[in-house]
This record gives sequence, C-alpha cells and structure tokens, in this order.
Amino acid sequence: MKRVLLVTVLLWLALLAGCARGSSEGSEERLGTIRGSVLLAPTCPVETIESPCPGRPLAGVPVRIVDADGDVRASAVSDDDGAFTVDVAPGRYLLTASIEEDPARSVKPVRVVVGAGEVEHADVLVDSGIR
Repeated sequence: MKRVLLVTVLLWLALLAGCARGSSEGSEERLGTIRGSVLLAPTCPVETIESPCPGRPLAGVPVRIVDADGDVRASAVSDDDGAFTVDVAPGRYLLTASIEEDPARSVKPVRVVVGAGEVEHADVLVDSGIR
C-alpha cells in the first residue's frame, strides 16, 4: 500500500513539474535592447553647421530606465566611451541619468519605445552649461 502511494505521489510530482516547465517556456517574452551614450553637450560656446561641436562622452554615469508607472525597470552605468546597453521587456520607457559629482547639471530625460527583439538607440544628454 505504501509503495502504491509513493509511486502515485511521484507520478503526480513529475506531471506537475512537466506542466510548470511547459508553461514557463511559452510565457517567455522576447526582450528588446536600448543602446546609447551619455554625452556632455554643448562643448563649444558657438555651434554652426560648418563647425559642429559634438558632445563629449561621460564615463561612470548611472542610467535608469523607468516605466510609465515611475518604476525603475533596469539600470546601467556608462563605460569609458560613455556607452551603455540594457535589455528590457518591450514597452515605453524614460531614460534618466544621475550626475552625482555636479547635481546642478541638468539631464533631459529621453523617451524610448522598445519592441521585442529590436535595438533602439537613445543618447542621454547632460547640459554642460556652456552658452
């Protein structure tokens, strides 16, 4: 009797484990990717079409990816070239950066829409204060 009960319990556990594994495989969502850079701009007092003044990459800047509810869904830190890459679920996000060494510098948040399997490019600009 105990052996029949043990075999029955083991069969039920195996069945439940198989069902759980199958349902998680079907519910996996393809992620999208956000690639960008954190740039300090402007870097020249006067910028013209003939004399463009590209932004300067900023390293070590924390970047937060925030959803429509204001929840941080992912984060990254810009590398030595100012670049960052983050994988996120498809959706609409707001990218923000935190400049701790100079909190007076303003950062304009960037809106980005990410689709499944897509790579979106979004640069975060930090105002240098040059006018």
